[in-house]
Amino acid sequence: MYYSLARLSLLDVIWADLFDANNQSFQDIHHNPHYEIIIVAQGPVYLQVGEQKLTLYAGDSVLLMPWEQHRGWVASERQGKFFWAQFTCEPALKEFHSDRVSDLDIVHVQSSGIHISKGLIEEPVILPRQFSLKHHFKLLVLFEELIGTLTKPKGYFRMHATLLLGEILRFLATDFLEQTHANPVFPASYTTVRKLLNHLNNYYEADVSKETLERVTERKYEYLCQVFKKYAGITILSYVHQLRIQQAKHLLLHTSRSVQEIGESLGYSDPFYFSRLFKKYEGSSPMQFRQGLK
Repeated sequence: MYYSLARLSLLDVIWADLFDANNQSFQDIHHNPHYEIIIVAQGPVYLQVGEQKLTLYAGDSVLLMPWEQHRGWVASERQGKFFWAQFTCEPALKEFHSDRVSDLDIVHVQSSGIHISKGLIEEPVILPRQFSLKHHFKLLVLFEELIGTLTKPKGYFRMHATLLLGEILRFLATDFLEQTHANPVFPASYTTVRKLLNHLNNYYEADVSKETLERVTERKYEYLCQVFKKYAGITILSYVHQLRIQQAKHLLLHTSRSVQEIGESLGYSDPFYFSRLFKKYEGSSPMQFRQGLK
């Protein structure tokens, strides 16, 4: 079983600690309203989750959902220790079906950093329900730092804790990805799109001609249109228009320049075309936007 974590999720650490599985309280049923990540530091650890009985060793991880019951299921044998951290996540984790795991060969290529309007780009990070980490020692060090941050708080300790949790989850997801896909690589087309984006983001006000884009990327314009639409879901021209409209909004609110002057500075010599384009993307005319009318 796998879960998807949106890249821009809001994470918050509730608490973290190192637990000795020989403690008698481990045999009691535990459940809480938060997510919980468990990483075994020393095995074995006998953990029962619902009806499933697990025998975990150093480097094994388990991700628990809110209110999921868990307890120790062997009391007669010597056990090890495990790190745990409870956390909240918005938006919530989603179940990721195993038949889609093969799609992760190009993980995070979609959308390619193209984000100029409001809204969440999901770009899911895949977390396994249960996993055996190949390089778990770095993860144990991160857990120790997380516990130290919470037990001896100072400065921006909550921000520090959130960043550490994010790094723990990233490490787990990356280890899983590498073991599953044997060092996946990004396709060459992704590099081309990134090069194209870099030029568009820097020169959208002026030089975005077909000839210039071909020279910058060393690719034919037809190919650029194809791969850009594949990754961005929109055309190159539409992306340029949206970048320019974002700049126009800033100029309308923070300068006294006329609508015509703003349009011309962004490459639109026809003020009527500029106004129609602005309304298409923003739902109001430039003057209505400047006056706060929508």
